[in-house]
Amino acid sequence: MIRVPTALRILAIAMILACPALSVAARTPDDAQNSAAPSDSPTNPVLARILQAFDRAQIETSTLVAAFTEKKDLKLLARPVLSRGELYYNRPNQVRWEYVEPDHKVFVITEDMYVAYYPALKRAEEVPIKKFVGKRLFRFIGLGQSIDELGKYYEFQLAPQSDLKDTHLLLLVPRKKKLRERVAEMKIWVDTSTYLPRQLQYVEADGDSTLLTFHDVRTNVEVAATRFRLELPKDVVVSESFNGFSLGEQSF
Repeated sequence: MIRVPTALRILAIAMILACPALSVAARTPDDAQNSAAPSDSPTNPVLARILQAFDRAQIETSTLVAAFTEKKDLKLLARPVLSRGELYYNRPNQVRWEYVEPDHKVFVITEDMYVAYYPALKRAEEVPIKKFVGKRLFRFIGLGQSIDELGKYYEFQLAPQSDLKDTHLLLLVPRKKKLRERVAEMKIWVDTSTYLPRQLQYVEADGDSTLLTFHDVRTNVEVAATRFRLELPKDVVVSESFNGFSLGEQSF
């Protein structure tokens, strides 16, 4: 199995949760009204209402632009690793996730191609999306996943109170043993007015964690098509094979 580092697992979950899920994009707001919350419907009516509103907010979002900060707490490091960047989404299946500090890295996913660019290394990858079909990584990237699909892997719980003002705190607990071997818990802080995520935390089984905070979130704004095209310099070495994002982890 391809190893997917925490930063990119977080990217995948953010794509699923902070943006409209790529499979959901084909649905309409009426579908959300008629659909239930994740497959094992919660008995808590408040939780069910939040999940339905969460799903509707995603479906009604055609584009999304946001800044993000990332805080990684790793047992091997004395201090957290702090990064910041920008996220762009365009329905139905275009995503640009770009780190701007401290290391510049760009990941772009479109309907037919995954592109990763590491300017400092003068390296890049261009891999057809079809190569991921049927692989476990395909789920991580988020293609074909809705919130209902995510519910097959995680049990949704609602925290009694949130430590972030004007948010609901959702706890996602892995359902399956193999997933629990890698993931201890997911946390999503959902804005009480927009029902889009304000924060997302991924806690690994070994105690390492990554916290994503979204800032200046704008939905249904124009996003230039050029955001999802990377013009690579001529001196960049381009690989046509996927390496599990390991190039992007060299700075950690």
